[in-house]
Amino acid sequence: MNTLPLSPPSALRRDRSPQPAAPRLPLELGPPTVALAPAEVLSRSGVAGARLQVLAGRVWLTETGDAGDHVLSTGEQHTVRGPGRVVVEALGPEVAVLAWQIG
Repeated sequence: MNTLPLSPPSALRRDRSPQPAAPRLPLELGPPTVALAPAEVLSRSGVAGARLQVLAGRVWLTETGDAGDHVLSTGEQHTVRGPGRVVVEALGPEVAVLAWQIG
């Protein structure tokens, strides 16, 4: 049986220019929108009064000085109460898309 060696896919491309790297998450989609991969964490400080709205997906949110944690789904929002740290983690298998309204 005759076999031919297979070339790697990169060797089959005619265009040898470097390929752009895949974007890393969290991905800034444009102020003030952010995308988080599943289990990706975002932390911000000093955003008291900012409103976080979940445009897609589901997130867990906690903030300094707030004894409770919050789970937000698509369409839900949370207003940051204090000037401390806010931590947001994407839950579930899909990317979470968040919009920050600061000020």
